[in-house]
Amino acid sequence: MTEFGHPSRIYVDSNVFIYAVEGPPEIADPLEDLLNLFRTRAGLASTSELTLAEVLAKVDMVRHRDYLDLILESGAFRLHSVSRDILIETASYRRTMGMPKLLDAIHVVTAIRSGCRIMLTADLRIKVPDGISLVDADSGSLSRLIRELS
Repeated sequence: MTEFGHPSRIYVDSNVFIYAVEGPPEIADPLEDLLNLFRTRAGLASTSELTLAEVLAKVDMVRHRDYLDLILESGAFRLHSVSRDILIETASYRRTMGMPKLLDAIHVVTAIRSGCRIMLTADLRIKVPDGISLVDADSGSLSRLIRELS
């Protein structure tokens, strides 16, 4: 078995998109390699529509377009809506796991609901259940993930 296993899908947290578009080259460049891989493997990467609200909140029109192109137009990501069922499950998850941050909990529940076994994030404080691996968006972890998926 490989280090990351054989994921059915990888959930991409909002902060990963921010690093990819606005981050320094040492993080943005390896992320670009991973995003290119996602473009060639449709259905592998997922995120929540909540991601759009998080990344678009404070950007100029150029970056606004960059995010839309990346998240919506690239075809690299399956987007999942924030449904009433997800919100109800999120409340329970926050209570059970002791997650104070609502947005993080919505991302975790969306990852669970969408069948993701890996959650790619720059916030390793997020609590995920057994069966989901939390993968840091640092260059070393990204390189290993790209090798595993290639």
